[in-house]
Amino acid sequence: MRSLYLGSVVERSGKSMVTLGLAKNHPGKVGFFKPFKERLMRQGDRVIDQDAYLIRQVLKLERPEEMLCPFTYDIFRPVRMDDVIAAYGKVTCDCDLMLIEGTREVTTGYLNDVSGLAITEATRSDLILISTPEPAALDKIAMLSKLVAGYDINLKGVILNKTDDLAVSNFLEGKGVKVLGCVPHIPEMTYFTVKEVAEALSADVVVCEDHLDLVVEGMFIGAMTMEMALKYMRRHRRKAIITGGDRSDIQLAALSTDTSCLILTGGLYPASQVVSRAYDRGIPILVTRYDTLTTSEMVDHLIARIEPEDAEKVRLVEKAIADNVDLEEVYR
Repeated sequence: MRSLYLGSVVERSGKSMVTLGLAKNHPGKVGFFKPFKERLMRQGDRVIDQDAYLIRQVLKLERPEEMLCPFTYDIFRPVRMDDVIAAYGKVTCDCDLMLIEGTREVTTGYLNDVSGLAITEATRSDLILISTPEPAALDKIAMLSKLVAGYDINLKGVILNKTDDLAVSNFLEGKGVKVLGCVPHIPEMTYFTVKEVAEALSADVVVCEDHLDLVVEGMFIGAMTMEMALKYMRRHRRKAIITGGDRSDIQLAALSTDTSCLILTGGLYPASQVVSRAYDRGIPILVTRYDTLTTSEMVDHLIARIEPEDAEKVRLVEKAIADNVDLEEVYR
């Protein structure tokens, strides 16, 4: 059985998407392990890692998410490598390939010798780095390629995500870094649902709770005059409008355009006229206790997730990896 450790160079590199794509494209049986929990979700009375849930459902794995992703990293009370290896041993199966998904950054845990590099070595895996093409990330790739020399591991190369610029690939290759593929930006992968927004903000749903599956493609802060806001809102579709609960003018203007939800800040609830209009149009209204600035920052940092039942997103990921990554080299 072969194993690959997928390490993220920087946060929001698309590690989860690449992991899913590699799993879906492999012709044989694939297993999965993720040592440390990151983005959590509630499933009944269980709190589990979102990525473990996604991969388990898509690949129809037998082991529960608690075994596939067992630990939380705490720099002051670290998990021991022996525990990581023991947990890994419990989920290895009679498969052709084990995919080990790392944390937001492959260096997490370095101080306590449970970084992605250390786990790659301990599990006798090959390492693939996943990165975006920003200059700071490229510098870090170069640093990591040198750091790898201190471990008994094989760095197969880098998968660049959110770019189709071959100049970046050629630049890294010229520096001696093997590039396994360049995956272009997929806009659909950045969209999230109203339900995800509501959960992230711990918001109350005032109306249209049955429409939380609406897709949000962008965000707009309604803090200007109604005329200016309406002019802007008409140019953008499937958006979330963030505004104060006392701005009925902005709320009604938003409800006359292609809007996925209203997010009202400061814990202020909307007027009955707004609620009635939203109900008629099937547009959810969320009320959060956070102020407008905090709310906008939280939504801006929201990472869209892939639901196992979202067959179209899964198909897009599978195709993007198949079309843009040297799978023969990855799996070899």
